Amino acid sequence: MAKVLQVSDDSGSNWFTLPGAEAAFNNSGDPIDDTILGQTFSSALTGLIGWSMTGTGLYKGFAGYLAKILQVGSATSQTGEAMTLVSGKTYQINDTAKRIWDRSATVTVYDNAVDHTADVVDIDYLFGKVTFDAAYSVTGPVTIDVDTFATSQLGKGKSFTLTQTMEPIDNTDYATAQANGGYKTFIAGLRTVALELSGIFDATVNSKDDLKNRNELIVEIDPVGTGESIARGFFRMIDTGQSGAVGALEEETINLALNVPADDLISTVFAWQHNNTTLPTAVEKVLTAWETETSLDGRYLPSGTPGQTPLDGASGEVWVSDVTLTGSLTGMNEFNATLQGSGTITEV
Repeated sequence: MAKVLQVSDDSGSNWFTLPGAEAAFNNSGDPIDDTILGQTFSSALTGLIGWSMTGTGLYKGFAGYLAKILQVGSATSQTGEAMTLVSGKTYQINDTAKRIWDRSATVTVYDNAVDHTADVVDIDYLFGKVTFDAAYSVTGPVTIDVDTFATSQLGKGKSFTLTQTMEPIDNTDYATAQANGGYKTFIAGLRTVALELSGIFDATVNSKDDLKNRNELIVEIDPVGTGESIARGFFRMIDTGQSGAVGALEEETINLALNVPADDLISTVFAWQHNNTTLPTAVEKVLTAWETETSLDGRYLPSGTPGQTPLDGASGEVWVSDVTLTGSLTGMNEFNATLQGSGTITEV
């Protein structure tokens, strides 16, 4: 049977299938103990019901060895770099090789050759963007003086895991549960990002020094090495370790956790950017929902199509609680998604 797990970000008008090898629907009620005296068996009543969906999504068409895990090096000063309007009042530097900025250096933004840095309300140091205050009218052209980073491969990796999770907050109350038949409801909670890189030990990385000095690192994850879908974030090394058998290569594992700088001007601490990407649409929808803390509609269809007799599928509102990406030198890049259901399910 053509089993599918699908997501929709337009209330079910269009559905997109996760291109993975497996999927599951989990549905369970909280047992409430109602055992009474005079009986020799324990008894339970079904309380609030919670449900979720899980599935995988392959980045098809690209072998795992193409992936690049990049780190930034030393910064170079740039002056008068041209910027182009992205949307609203947000402008992005034109040169794609100069879009990672040094946040410790001074950024000066010009509108029609006049310094209007004071009218900038946030700066995206990871993707080279600035946003002007809504009350400010831009004349143009917009240019910028900024220090930019080049990138290079981080170590000699052979596999990686990018973990992106969100802890859903249970906001069920009496009125809601009574109205929806006793189903749990959720809203988006705290998000966590971590990166693990395993491979051949590379002394030039000097991970021990980065760990010792608590250095902030900007890291880029490019799953297929083309720049069509990339993730960037501020990280710090949390632990490093190396090992090796006699006569074998020395291996190293590096674990990094997301670092959130205390700077009100910083608009982005971790994000994905898609540019004419071939990433499957369903995966992109899931990543965007996780990143923007918005819900989707999800549906699980064991037979591949809705409307079977009898109905065998389930559909409802979901929050992306996990969208982990794993890759290896000899495998493929694979996303693993967990979708936390919220409210009533509909059999489809």
